Amino acid sequence: MWVKDYMFSDVTTIDKEATIADAVKLMVKKKTNSLIVIDEKNKPIGTLSSYTLVREVVPAYLKGDPLFSQFGKEGTFDKYAGRMKDKHVKDLMHPDFHILKEDDAMIEAASYSIKASRRILPVVDKAGKIVGAITRTCIKNALYNAIYKDSQITTKNGGNGN
Repeated sequence: MWVKDYMFSDVTTIDKEATIADAVKLMVKKKTNSLIVIDEKNKPIGTLSSYTLVREVVPAYLKGDPLFSQFGKEGTFDKYAGRMKDKHVKDLMHPDFHILKEDDAMIEAASYSIKASRRILPVVDKAGKIVGAITRTCIKNALYNAIYKDSQITTKNGGNGN
C-alpha cells in the first residue's frame, strides 16, 4: 500500500504570514480541521490544527483544571479570541512534522500520524512541492482495504469521493 494510492490532492494550504483570523475563516469555509502552512515556493513548512487554535483561546489558568471554567464570566472566550486573531500563522504553526513522498509506504504514514498525534501529513513531489496530504481518514481507508480485500473501497482523493 502506497501513500499515492490513499492521499488526497485537494489540500487546504495557507501562507505563514496569514493571520489566525484568516486561518479560522479558511478552516470554516473548507470544512477542515487542519491546514498545511507553505512557503513562497509551495513547500510545506508547518501545520496548523483546530486543536492548536482552541488550545490558544483557553486561558492558562484554565488549562490545568477546566473545572474552573464553570465560574468564568461571559466574554472570556471572546476576549482571548480577540487577542489571538491578529497573530500570524507562523507564530502558532507546528514546525515539527514529517513530510511524506508519494512513493512512501502507508505504514510510514501510519507510524508518523501517531507520533505526536499528527492529524495531517503533507505529501510532496520530487521537488518538495505539496501535491497532497494523508489524514487519519486516509489511513483508516487503507486499513479497511487491508482487512476487507474482497470489498475494496475507492481511495480516489483519500477515499473522500472527491
